[in-house]
Amino acid sequence: MIAKTHIKLAAFVVAAAFSNIAGAVTVLTNQYTLQSSVSPVAGQSNEYVFNYSITNLNQGYVGSQTGLDGFTVYIPTNATVISATVPTSYAGNPGYWTSGASPTLDLRGDGSQNMVAPTGYVAYTFWGQNTQSVYQQNGTATFSLTLSNVSVGTNTVGISSYYGGSTPPVGQAYATNEYGNYSTFTTHAISAVAVPEPETYAMLLAGLGAVGMVARRRRRQG
Repeated sequence: MIAKTHIKLAAFVVAAAFSNIAGAVTVLTNQYTLQSSVSPVAGQSNEYVFNYSITNLNQGYVGSQTGLDGFTVYIPTNATVISATVPTSYAGNPGYWTSGASPTLDLRGDGSQNMVAPTGYVAYTFWGQNTQSVYQQNGTATFSLTLSNVSVGTNTVGISSYYGGSTPPVGQAYATNEYGNYSTFTTHAISAVAVPEPETYAMLLAGLGAVGMVARRRRRQG
């Protein structure tokens, strides 16, 4: 019975490694709601579209152009960025969003990072480039990132708020640069992870074979 349970568990792990991960919703301490999902690109191996939808629940001051201004997700350094979709500006022209990768998310601009990508990853960040881009309370911004040479898993993501010259609420950590004050909330979400090395698959299959052998032996002994 124990051996059978192990076989079922191992089979589930293998299936999960190769299957689609359904959408997930995360609420960040009543500040933001983050919905993430992923889908494979038809006809392509190790290529996926990662979708993120972020609703600003309680960041920024009502009546001002402060709120959601940045979104960062770690991606493997050897991933290829096929395309990225940025949200429209919240309040029209001349606001706009850009995106790109860097070793870290550096809000101060002086080498002080509040999100440093782990070894083998870079910080891919979407930024609002004008106060009119900033998503105010109750606003929802959508992002997508198509990557190849990746697998699907979970990783750290960060959502950055812009407060301009105003001070964030008491108890909320923030960084200051020449544009104003920023706070970043981090959580885990569906994201790209490095493609497992061939030997990793070999070890997993070898482990499954060993579990099957134990099960056969126990059946003979029974």
